[in-house]
Amino acid sequence: MVATRVLRASSCASCRLSLLRSFTSIAVPTPRFVQVSCRVRPSSNPIRHSRLYSNYKINTPNSDGRNENNVLKEEAFEEENQDLDNLEKAAGTRQDLSTVPWYLQVQSPQREPKPLSERQRIPDLPEHPPPILESLLQRISIDIGLDDLTLLDLRKLDPPPALGANLIMLLGTARSERHLHVSADRLCRWLRTTHKLRPDADGLLGRNELKLKLRRKAKRAKLLGGTSDDGGDDGVRTGWVCVDIGVVESAEGDVSVIEKPGFVGFGRQTDGVRIVVQMLTEEKRLEIDLEKLWGGILKRSKQKVLGEPDENVELDAAFNPAAPPKTVTMSLGNSTPNGPLSTVARTREFHTISSKCREVGVSSYAPYRVPQPPQLDLQELDLKDVFKSVITAIDKNDFDSARASLLKYKAHVPQLEYDNWRPFLLEQLLEHVQNIPTQEALKILGSGSSDHNSTPFLQCFYKTLSTYPTTSEMEARIWLHCFAAAINHPGYDMSALMDLHREIQSYGVPISKASYLHLIQGVLRPRADGYYHGPSGKMSQATLEILDSMYARGFDILDEEIFVELLEATSPRLDASLPSHSTYKHPDETFNLTSFPMSLVQERLHTLMMVIDVPCFRDESRIRIMELYAGQQSWKEFVNIWRMAPRLNKPQSPTMYAYLFNKIAETNNQSACMKVLRTYAPEIEREVPFVPMKGDVAKALRACLIVADPFVETKAVGDASAKGEWVGWWKKCLDASSNEGGRKVEKLLLYD
Repeated sequence: MVATRVLRASSCASCRLSLLRSFTSIAVPTPRFVQVSCRVRPSSNPIRHSRLYSNYKINTPNSDGRNENNVLKEEAFEEENQDLDNLEKAAGTRQDLSTVPWYLQVQSPQREPKPLSERQRIPDLPEHPPPILESLLQRISIDIGLDDLTLLDLRKLDPPPALGANLIMLLGTARSERHLHVSADRLCRWLRTTHKLRPDADGLLGRNELKLKLRRKAKRAKLLGGTSDDGGDDGVRTGWVCVDIGVVESAEGDVSVIEKPGFVGFGRQTDGVRIVVQMLTEEKRLEIDLEKLWGGILKRSKQKVLGEPDENVELDAAFNPAAPPKTVTMSLGNSTPNGPLSTVARTREFHTISSKCREVGVSSYAPYRVPQPPQLDLQELDLKDVFKSVITAIDKNDFDSARASLLKYKAHVPQLEYDNWRPFLLEQLLEHVQNIPTQEALKILGSGSSDHNSTPFLQCFYKTLSTYPTTSEMEARIWLHCFAAAINHPGYDMSALMDLHREIQSYGVPISKASYLHLIQGVLRPRADGYYHGPSGKMSQATLEILDSMYARGFDILDEEIFVELLEATSPRLDASLPSHSTYKHPDETFNLTSFPMSLVQERLHTLMMVIDVPCFRDESRIRIMELYAGQQSWKEFVNIWRMAPRLNKPQSPTMYAYLFNKIAETNNQSACMKVLRTYAPEIEREVPFVPMKGDVAKALRACLIVADPFVETKAVGDASAKGEWVGWWKKCLDASSNEGGRKVEKLLLYD
């Protein structure tokens, strides 16, 4: 009875077990076993207990009963600890440990710190640096505080990097993530306010944006019951900001930034220099190691320019001596210099070698061209008779025989293998349709762009195209369509041309800039009959679609050549019957000449050209635009184009002065000639570099003087003491011409 009451009074299971074992040990002798003692001491924290290692103790036969009591107590403590662990797990209390175990955490190697003078050293300027570069380096190093600056001159890299051609890259190390974003923000603000540039910063978080995102992330982690890992990539702290400053003015006399016409590669053609600043934290800079990456690319590019062998190419040739050559080219003769296809080339190259394509003039539908390879000896290749037979058959309109001849010989002539016969046949077909009379050309072109079989010419042309079209084949189709539209074929309209453009996009075939300009001209071509005052809405929408494709392909759509082509294509026909309130006349803005309005699209293009920050156009492009405006009598815009160079702090050339005076003299307007002479004749003497008043400039100035004063020549020659505003300028022109003639006579006498 006593034992039952004691057991009921014990609320703990361990205590009950201890009491039962005490009674059983008195009644029955208990055998001795090796007892495992697990001594556990409760920690100072009342909730969490820590376990120590077990102690093994062997009991001897002479040990008394106290050992068993100790074992029972220790087992009771162990059970209590197990209960506490279960309570902790149920309550969800965990120790704030890192998500990565200590044995998996990778510590960054300890680097020896650099001296302060070495970390703050400003790199030397490269050859022909842009004017902004020196002040930019001072700003980044001194005011912003980036360390370990490195300058990479990538202007001569071929092909250019994806960031753009004529690239200079600066690398700097920020002290922390906060310093990184603050420095990038200050640099962008300085460029906008001081140099009026529009930098683009990738990875930049604005003011207080980083702090706000980190605060939100910590709040989310707290709500989810987890802990934030400061060591991993959290998607907020990137450690890298790329500031693309944009295209800046290049140095005077820098020939490295002038690209050859027809360049194909990454980036867009420009006359300026693009500067990019890479800002990184120290850990991110060591991780990606941009200096090593671009250093290797520059080394390979220099080896290619100097003609040094490349190690990778030598290894490939050593391990695979039977490999075919990288480039297979062929040259086909017996074609006229002005033919549609002058040469044939099929090139297989590494992706790091750029292709050189020859540009095609597009002011009128020029003959179609393909990339020109080195000329080979036709006698040695024994191809002369083959090509002669093909050309003769095409001239006789026997297109099937011409195609059959090439198919017959292609298996025996290496230069005609791998479909190299296709570009040559397309060349001859396009040259044939260009040289025949217009009526015959309209006949062999069939009913329209969807007609592929109605005439032998179309059958041969479309059978020559391969299943998977190449660049030359697509450009040949564009040229044929635009040529048909130029001779007013009704079946080759704008909708068919846009279907061809979408087909090119679906195949993913790259085409040249000249072919894109052909597409724009074909879309904006006005009708042969009727009044035209600018393109329609469908024409404008189609043109924008083509420009989007050009931009996606890496072409600079804000290029002067594209502006000229768009202005010429949207030029309205002159309508002299417009009311007087639609015209404009001003002594300074139009030289007192009546200026007629432009088409709406042309006016928007002109405004865009004047507003955006583009380099000054070349003299050839400006003369083309001014000639266009003079023809449609838009004299206000004519003067704006003339003033483009002074507005951009560029000098006027003698060619531009000669063109201005000649064009105003052709108007035979006395008031306009007097205004131009009084405004711009004194500018010739103040021009830097000096513009000599001789040659074409003196001749154009005298033509303008005769319109301003028809008797100026009689006054200047008849009376040596005659004075007057126009007489003085006439004498200056005569003195400059006489001095030039005297110098020529002196040179002749010296040579004799």
